[in-house]
Amino acid sequence: MQPHHVAALVFALMALPAFVTAGWLGAGRLPVAGGSRGMTEGRRRALDSRLARLMRMVGVVMLAMAAGLAAWGGDDTRVLALAAVMVLVVNGLAVAMLVTVFRARRDGTGG
Repeated sequence: MQPHHVAALVFALMALPAFVTAGWLGAGRLPVAGGSRGMTEGRRRALDSRLARLMRMVGVVMLAMAAGLAAWGGDDTRVLALAAVMVLVVNGLAVAMLVTVFRARRDGTGG
C-alpha cells in the first residue's frame, strides 16, 4: 500500500466522527441549545438540524479529500490545491456553525 493511500484512509476515518456527531445532533442527543433561555423546543430542533447538516457537510468534504488524495496522491500540486480547498471549506463551515449558534442564542433570548 502506497503512503498516499494510507493518508487517504486516515482522512476517511477522520470523517466518521463528523457523521456520528451529525447523527447525534439530528436525533437531539447533544444538548447544544440546552442552556438557551427562552428557546422553544421547535427552535432547538431547528438549531440541531442546521448544525447536523453542517457537520454532515464537513464529513463529506473530508471524504472528498480522502478520495482526491487516493486518486492524485502522486501529484504534489494537485494534493496541495486539494488540501487548500479543504481547509477553506471546513473553516467556512466552522464559521457557519458559530454564526448559527450565535444567532440562535440572540434570537432565543429575545436580545
